[in-house]
Amino acid sequence: MPTSVFAKYEPKAYPHRFAGQLIVSTIAGGIPSDENVAKSWIATKLGTDNEELLRKAVAETMVERGITMEQAADEVNTLKHLNGFKRTADGILVIEGRQLKACLKEAVNVAANAGKITTKGWGNPDNANYKKGVKAWFPEHVFVEDDKMELGHMEDDGLIFPVTEPDQIVQRFVHTPRGTGIQYEETVHNAVISFTCETDYEFTDEQWAMIWLTAERQGLGASRSQGFGTFKVTQWDRIDQK
Repeated sequence: MPTSVFAKYEPKAYPHRFAGQLIVSTIAGGIPSDENVAKSWIATKLGTDNEELLRKAVAETMVERGITMEQAADEVNTLKHLNGFKRTADGILVIEGRQLKACLKEAVNVAANAGKITTKGWGNPDNANYKKGVKAWFPEHVFVEDDKMELGHMEDDGLIFPVTEPDQIVQRFVHTPRGTGIQYEETVHNAVISFTCETDYEFTDEQWAMIWLTAERQGLGASRSQGFGTFKVTQWDRIDQK
């Protein structure tokens, strides 16, 4: 992305930035490998049936998934039912920043519903007309900077190595309108994910704790209803603004 002409004012617009790190027990990839399945999946995500837009998005997804037309014919049937991860140009498995943002939004809603954080009264402290409920307010004021976040494995010496292949392909049965089928999912165990979060609101340490502790249990990534995606926050350091 190009640099904004207003970049020098970013520290004033979003003065609170944090470097974070998670370790996810088992994270599942949720992006279809088969082109036709991916097309349907992308159409749902984009909320459009524009053919040209879908073709472009499908092509980009296929490249990022590392799927080629030259794959052996006996793999095709499996690919129709395989969900996995996007990859960088170097083949490193990634998840998208939007997934972590969605995780935080869900955690805030759950935490507020449980009374862990205040539900109402978020916004300008000097003007009651600008107050909002936390569900609408939070996504407007908290952002994950990273477009894509690489998955890593931490060695015993603390060094982190990028993950280029899933640790396991999990098979499970799924129920569809057409009957019961088999779904395959790429998974990575003990995945290390580093990210940067920014906001224009100064949350207290306890408020951040309630949000992240809730998120840890709710999980990140695909198939969370199957128990995937739970994590622990292992780093949350404030970044000094210049």
